[in-house]
Amino acid sequence: MLRSALGAAAFLHCVALAAPALADVADLYRGKTISLVVNFTSGGPTDTEARILARHLGRHIPGEPTIVVRNMGGAGGMIGANWLGQVAPRDGLTMGYLTAIAVGAAQGSPALKIDLTTLPFISGVESVSVYYGRTDTAGGLSKPEDILGKKDFWVGGLTPDSSKDINLRAEMELLGISHKYISGYPGAAEVRMALEKNEVQVTSESLPTFRMSIDPALVKTGKAIPIWYDTSQKFWDKGHPDAIATGAMPFAMFYRKVKGEPPDTPLWRMNALVAEFSTSLLRTIHLPPNPPPGTLEALRKAVGAMAQDPEYRAEAEQVLKYVPGFSQGPEVEKIFLSSAKVDPEMSALIRSYVEKGYALIGK
Repeated sequence: MLRSALGAAAFLHCVALAAPALADVADLYRGKTISLVVNFTSGGPTDTEARILARHLGRHIPGEPTIVVRNMGGAGGMIGANWLGQVAPRDGLTMGYLTAIAVGAAQGSPALKIDLTTLPFISGVESVSVYYGRTDTAGGLSKPEDILGKKDFWVGGLTPDSSKDINLRAEMELLGISHKYISGYPGAAEVRMALEKNEVQVTSESLPTFRMSIDPALVKTGKAIPIWYDTSQKFWDKGHPDAIATGAMPFAMFYRKVKGEPPDTPLWRMNALVAEFSTSLLRTIHLPPNPPPGTLEALRKAVGAMAQDPEYRAEAEQVLKYVPGFSQGPEVEKIFLSSAKVDPEMSALIRSYVEKGYALIGK
């Protein structure tokens, strides 16, 4: 009885301490507008996901602020990330919905000017990247295995140091597929339009946009086929439950099917590391450094509550054709922060591979 009474007293004491902080956060946000910075251009998958989040997250934040999206694309997403870490107001009224910045940290990218450990971590957003190609690529693709015999078609990306481009190039190279490489598109929407115009024939897309745009407009009309997809390593051998409907298989599974056991080479390990960061933490949600007290915890709770909100889930299912998986907690944050502490040899390998990519553009 004594222990129960002491426990109850301790709980009430914690509630009493937390109540003023919660009231302060509500006062901060009531009647205000939060800017949600997206580090890619409008119309792409990051932007689409962020706009759905922005319509629902506010009602789960104390004070119920309005949330508006602010696009800040360029440099493979690094411009928006740098702005959030260096320039953004630290008043709690700016957040970032960022794609693939962990890969920039892992390679020591000179385009990433900030220390990721200074960006308060709210949540990760897991997804997969689906590779697809035009059915008229280099004489025709009718099934994924047909890509093995093709030559000199164009693979399109964002920038050589983006996870999209690193995995595109590395996986073509691991399979021994001859291809040409073009990059420099400002966002995924522009790469998609380039494929529709036949400027490029193969690229990759995050699962939401693949389901929302690529599948109905290109796959179901016979203009493209899915080839394989990248996913976190826990789904390598069994497939990701949200991606099985694409008809493709994880890259590691595809490799085993057409080549045999994967090689234990630096290139394979580099590709696996980049794919892990860019799928298990495809997007990450942050505040600028040193936010006002109470805001980080309030926003973490708000994202967790929104993830279970029936209205949010219904719109995500309607627009994206699936519900994003939000990953939170110390273990997830630890994985994110590990991107800034990658083994120096691996980091150097990624940088070298990126430099080769810049030399290859357009050749």
